[in-house]
Amino acid sequence: MNQTEFEPTWDEAYAESASSCLELYFGGFGGLTSAFPCMRDDYPWAEHRPDVPDSRIPAKNNTEYHGLESHAGQYHSVAMYEEAGHHWLMAAWCRHIDITTHGFSESGHLRALSFCLKNYAFNEALHVWSKAGGHGALPEPAEFGLTDQQVDRIETQGARILDEAHSKSTRDGLDRP
Repeated sequence: MNQTEFEPTWDEAYAESASSCLELYFGGFGGLTSAFPCMRDDYPWAEHRPDVPDSRIPAKNNTEYHGLESHAGQYHSVAMYEEAGHHWLMAAWCRHIDITTHGFSESGHLRALSFCLKNYAFNEALHVWSKAGGHGALPEPAEFGLTDQQVDRIETQGARILDEAHSKSTRDGLDRP
């Protein structure tokens, strides 16, 4: 199927839903930043930036939305489409906040926001379809401006992360009572 011209834009109505999701999954922004910290004790901040007055200032504030996107892919890979959609929406909200706060206007940031919103809409449609028992036409990525390759990559990365976590927990004996 050919990719459509589905180009969602941020709507402030999304913020209320994203805020509810943030409370549900993380208890608020504090829980989100704890789950995806951007400050790393092992990072040699001062070695290459000696003029930074406070070396705890993150060089790039993107761990939250990248972490949310990763979690969305993991949920999607195991057909938990509602949860995947929620995480794509929260990632879009974080990206929107970064764009508006910092005045980002370059196309890369705007395309990334659109990509999150497309995945949100796609996963929401998959959730509705699966709740209906899989009756009706299966939503296709192209209907939401996504390619099969993009969705395959998200699914593959999500499954790989889950497999690695499972292998580690099995290896460490964490899967036993």
